[in-house]
Amino acid sequence: MKHNNVGWTLVPGMACLLALATGAAACQDTSNPAQPQPQGGNDAGTDGKFTPAGCAFTIAARDEYMDWTVDVPATGSGTANIRRVRLGLGGNVEKGPGYADPSTSIAVAWQTDDGNLGTEVRWGTTQDPSSWPEANKATGITWLTPRGQLAPNGDQRMHETYICGLNPATTYYYQILAGAEKSDVYSFTTAPGPGQDVRLAITGDSRGEHNNAWQILERRLLNLGVTAQLFSGDMVDLAPSQAQWESWLDSAWKDENGNPSALGQILMLATHGNHENHTPLYFGNIVLPQSPDKYPEYPEYFYSLDLGPLHIVVVDDFSIVSPSTDQNYGPVLKAWLEKDLAAADANRAERPWIVAMHHHPSYSSSLHGKDAGVLRGRDFFVPIWDKYHVDMVFSGHDHDYERSHPIVGGADVDSPQVVNQGGTVYVVCAGSGADGYGANQTSLTAYSASFDNSSHFGIYGILEASMTQLFWTPYWIDTSGDTVAEPGTAIQR
Repeated sequence: MKHNNVGWTLVPGMACLLALATGAAACQDTSNPAQPQPQGGNDAGTDGKFTPAGCAFTIAARDEYMDWTVDVPATGSGTANIRRVRLGLGGNVEKGPGYADPSTSIAVAWQTDDGNLGTEVRWGTTQDPSSWPEANKATGITWLTPRGQLAPNGDQRMHETYICGLNPATTYYYQILAGAEKSDVYSFTTAPGPGQDVRLAITGDSRGEHNNAWQILERRLLNLGVTAQLFSGDMVDLAPSQAQWESWLDSAWKDENGNPSALGQILMLATHGNHENHTPLYFGNIVLPQSPDKYPEYPEYFYSLDLGPLHIVVVDDFSIVSPSTDQNYGPVLKAWLEKDLAAADANRAERPWIVAMHHHPSYSSSLHGKDAGVLRGRDFFVPIWDKYHVDMVFSGHDHDYERSHPIVGGADVDSPQVVNQGGTVYVVCAGSGADGYGANQTSLTAYSASFDNSSHFGIYGILEASMTQLFWTPYWIDTSGDTVAEPGTAIQR
């Protein structure tokens, strides 16, 4: 599977690090020698693809991955050291067989020491593994992600296993097996089916992890009854640093007391920010839907899913705001978006709400609101959101909180109109570890605020959806207990 639009090279001085920090185009990676061909048994094939048992979708290896292996049971040599257990989602990015479905499937990912290739996960509906049916086990894929250029501590042994055929709105318990080692028993609850209420957590920009905000947030999500968390990008400061990725994962996997936290128990639906810069470490540490046969150049770049009364669209906007990185991406993304949203808009009786997420905000009064890349993104996305009556769009990049009035962009997206109903509400909700920016207001702003990095030092929001209402409440993250950033606001049918 080719992935040739963006890569890395470590040029003299700090050029690549500056590219990361500014969101400029990345450099070409020439540091790794030619990689061996992916390998594996059963459904892997010579093209490095794998169809998980009981699932109707296919997973493909990336060009950067080494020692791609599939279907390894709970055996392996050496110490496993199972760690950084996390939940993601597999599935196709277009409606039809194998479409990404969090009500009936889940992906489990983790890391071990190299030498242990086991990919086995077992599960059941009780907390006691001895009571789980013998048939409830699955094996998946394992590979080595090349080391990050800023963390030369060896290649990273990664594992992903996909489970399909689950029941909606059901709590499952699961355990990873690797040789003689077993992980903790974790739990997750599948998404509800059509018509049932859901709660989502939304945040972004955890990079820096200041004031331990990211770990505090992830621990608190366990008590909020959310079906999934949406993350709008910029997980880490320096994407080539596996050490930063491991710090980010560790903070979400375990709380301050070493107890299992949200990462292994709440589905994460993420998108790519400018700080991820399409590095192999981003794709190796996050599990997202892909359609390698239909979109082989853009695996895990864009996807959609249905969740209760919501249709959710998640897109990577990096090559939209920075088109020099890949001029072919925009037309592909636009065609996919138009097809996906046309079907969703025609299905309002079953899923009345459409929400979208990408990293760079189309409308923001904060630091990046007038950046050239942000304005390119506005020109691209706003006419599409208008055409298909997208209800809410969530973004990050500016580290503050801002909610717009309902907006219709019209023919001139730089002169949008505020409307009483039928417009799109744009929300910037970012800062779960990154430094705060100042908040401003324009005529489009319904509410804005910034966090002060001391008494409250980050932000996230809860989106509650029923068949007749979307209710949105943002919260400041602080050490003593989170506080409401603004009173809840509702959109009603």
